Amino acid sequence: MYVLILGCGTIGYNLASELLASGNEVLVFEPDAARYSSVVNSFGSIALQADGTNPNSLEKAGIRRADLLIAVTGDDSSNLIGCQVAKLSFNIPKTIALVNNPENEALFQQLGVDVIINHTDVILQDLEDSIPNAHKPSFFEMPLSENSQRKIFRVHVELESNVIGIKISDIQLPEDTSLLMMIDGRGNPKIIDANTTIDIGDELIFIGDEDSIRVLNNWLTM
Repeated sequence: MYVLILGCGTIGYNLASELLASGNEVLVFEPDAARYSSVVNSFGSIALQADGTNPNSLEKAGIRRADLLIAVTGDDSSNLIGCQVAKLSFNIPKTIALVNNPENEALFQQLGVDVIINHTDVILQDLEDSIPNAHKPSFFEMPLSENSQRKIFRVHVELESNVIGIKISDIQLPEDTSLLMMIDGRGNPKIIDANTTIDIGDELIFIGDEDSIRVLNNWLTM
């Protein structure tokens, strides 16, 4: 599968890593020089230092043969425009977009974005049938590859959780599991670094397999 990613912050970087590890072809659009360099240093020449909403840049990237475009910049207008250009100008089969402002979600739906990921109400498929636990993470199946078992999932930190106040660097992640993003109790994304602490009401969004879901859910909500 050939995937184009618009934006390479925490989410875009981790998605690129996972997609590459799953054997997919990936190209990242990132106009910021530092982030662009980070992608190239980590993964090689899979990035363009360009605006992914620009039709000429998309054409240069070979969008006509792409299977999926994922727009995860910090700007809703860029994410929406990128998806619109991909759909209307190049007939790309599927688009996924991050919505930073929940008030924009209806517009994204009206304009035909196939999958919408909302910072405050991340659209994830429910896991209630598979995890018999009072603190069930929600679940969204990201098409990493046809045979991949890796999923994106969310854990909500409740008042009684024993992990409140610990640092991100202290999370014992299962093998091949990554933290994509954190959202605080007010629905705002949190900057992730070694000193970021877990607070009441935080939502932590990971990518991993279903065994990882159970391990992390049990640990973070114990």
